[in-house]
Amino acid sequence: MSKDKRYVVQMEMYVYAENDYMARKRAHRMKDKINSKHVNAHTSITELGEQPFATMQYRKLEDKSQPIDNRQSAPLPF
Repeated sequence: MSKDKRYVVQMEMYVYAENDYMARKRAHRMKDKINSKHVNAHTSITELGEQPFATMQYRKLEDKSQPIDNRQSAPLPF
């Protein structure tokens, strides 16, 4: 068995986007890049919200799920 200890790291970063959808998309893209480069990285997005620059205002996004990219989905049969 490995002698390495397991640690939990919580990360926070800013994402600039035009709207909520693009913020979700960019946040998940960054998460996926970390997971693809590091074999044992199991990153997740625990919260996503909007905070305008130089303000204390914060709006938590209810939907933090990964958006579906319509360009990669199969064409509809009709």
